[in-house]
Amino acid sequence: MATTLDPRDITTVAYDEPPIKPPPRLAVGPLAWVRDNLFSSIFNSILTIISGALLISLITSFFTFVTTQANWYVVIYNIRQFMIGRFQAEYEWRLQVMLLVIAFVIGVAVAAWARVSRLFVIAAVAVIALAFIIPAAINTYVPLPPMYLTAGDGELTSGSATVTPINTFGFIGAAGEDIRLELATDLSQDDQTLRTLHSFADNAANLLRAAAETRLTNQARLAEINRLLAEDTPAFRTLTDNQRAALETELGRLQIPEPVTETAALNQNPVTFRILRGSTLEPLLEGTLEPDGRSYLLTLPESGWYVLETSGAGIGLIESEGIYPHLERSYSRSEELNAAGEVISQAGRYSQYVRLTDGFITEEVRPQIEGTPVPMAGIIDNQYRGDRTFSDYLRLYLAPFLDVINEALLLVGISFAVGYAGITLVNRAAPPEAKKRNRRAVAQRISSWLLGALPFVMFILAYGIGGVLPITDTRRWGGLLLTIMLTMVGIIASFPLGVLLALGRRSKLPVVSTVSTLYIEFVRGVPLITVLFMAQLLVPLVNPALAEVDNVFRAMVGITLFSAAYLAENVRGGLQAIPHGQEEAAKAVGLAGWQITLFITLPQALRYVIPALVGQFISLFKDTSLVAIVGLIDLTGITQATVAQTEFLGLRREGYLFIGIIYFVFSYVMAAISRRLEASGSGAARRV
Repeated sequence: MATTLDPRDITTVAYDEPPIKPPPRLAVGPLAWVRDNLFSSIFNSILTIISGALLISLITSFFTFVTTQANWYVVIYNIRQFMIGRFQAEYEWRLQVMLLVIAFVIGVAVAAWARVSRLFVIAAVAVIALAFIIPAAINTYVPLPPMYLTAGDGELTSGSATVTPINTFGFIGAAGEDIRLELATDLSQDDQTLRTLHSFADNAANLLRAAAETRLTNQARLAEINRLLAEDTPAFRTLTDNQRAALETELGRLQIPEPVTETAALNQNPVTFRILRGSTLEPLLEGTLEPDGRSYLLTLPESGWYVLETSGAGIGLIESEGIYPHLERSYSRSEELNAAGEVISQAGRYSQYVRLTDGFITEEVRPQIEGTPVPMAGIIDNQYRGDRTFSDYLRLYLAPFLDVINEALLLVGISFAVGYAGITLVNRAAPPEAKKRNRRAVAQRISSWLLGALPFVMFILAYGIGGVLPITDTRRWGGLLLTIMLTMVGIIASFPLGVLLALGRRSKLPVVSTVSTLYIEFVRGVPLITVLFMAQLLVPLVNPALAEVDNVFRAMVGITLFSAAYLAENVRGGLQAIPHGQEEAAKAVGLAGWQITLFITLPQALRYVIPALVGQFISLFKDTSLVAIVGLIDLTGITQATVAQTEFLGLRREGYLFIGIIYFVFSYVMAAISRRLEASGSGAARRV
């Protein structure tokens, strides 16, 4: 008899794995991190929103300032001064070698103590490649802005300022460049278009723009006051009697003149012009600029000076391409002889003219007319006016800056790669039977020796050594070079002195302990600037022979003595953190006092105070800026000297922002090295 099985009694086997569902998006990944760290509570959410809004506002304001308001010529055309000050040009190659040596040693150290990820290599190669590609692309696809010049026989008046157009104008140019001239009819339609002028412009053109801006602003303010004082509006009823009186007084003072484009008869009359070769005053192109928009084009036959002469009734606003402002640099030159002993260059002071838009340089003598040098297209009177566009920022500032640094960036990258690859090959060349740990120890030993020798190599390259490298003039050291040298000498020289002072203060000998304590407390009781003034002014009075010592070396001594006192207290704190039982155990096994200090207590104390020591070194690096007060031109001093030049007056924000970035980068690198050292276990506390 057949039976029917209940399907529930049949065993089934599922060979397919059940599908794995992904975790909720708010449980893992970026969204989970955002929820747990930024929006974990109502308070954190509010704090995140407020902080984010402030951060976005700061970033937006900073970006706007950098691209539309800041004048970065102060950095681009003084980058050498920022880096090395007035260092002797004939020895500048030694500083270039120093930079390559530093990059090489850093590459060796990174290969020995860390590993470079593939992402880092790709990013570094991309940055170096972009430093060459971006300027080429910008110069190819982004045109230079025009320059606006005024011409005519009229006077421009705005408030108490009165400006007359300059009808004879000298400028520099390179052979093969094109000069185009036309009347800027698009800006002379009305004041609304004139106020939008944004490019290089002379003082008269800027006065036109400012007058139009002022008139339209006053006009808008007049309409606003009339709206507020209208009795049939809600705004009028909200005003107090004092507010109404103030508005009525302001209304009486407001004056709305006639449109600037009409009173100046802007571009309503033709302008005749001539372009002359500066060296011979030979006419190369002449014509008449009409309001119909016709333009003239001239290809410059030679590199050097040219003169633009204009004349006309009324005021004409000329839009030019190829004429750009420049700055003048004076320098001294010694007599030069050729192979036959003939003089090819006389000794004396010479002028060099540098065009700001592309760095074109000419040393041709500035032209004169009737014995008077022609007014030139200097940056002082022909600045960029109005809010800069982003494309102008790219062409005028970003591309030239990258052109200045890209070659150095490439050489530094190659030197770093050579050092990294070299120590890697040394590791691979070791016998196969050698353990990996031993090979790495050899690489670390090599990098340690190189890092230890690096400061001395840097100082020898910068200063020189008798009989091998000529001694340089330390009075001409400046910029980042002087800052690094002061910091390096201060750290290296103060370290052993500070350790000795810390040990001396803990000594059981009363004389040693008292002297060390008095020194530490006295030096820590006075500011660094006092020590620097003592080193510069008082020490020569104590011993006149010390007056012959260079100011740089006096500053190094003062910084070293000052830093040693603070370092001594840091080390003493580390020594006090070591349990007393370790010293007793060391004595029990028969170690002498100096052995206990050298091999037991001091190494541990230094490990404990790594954060404090690095913090002091960072502070010392930034405190070197005080030497600017005693006459040395370090990074801060060179900034003060640069922004005091006539061409760069009013550009303190740009200069100090640039050196602020430099200070931050170096300080961050030192802090990162400290964190790396602590993460390796060197700075971890040991349980006894």
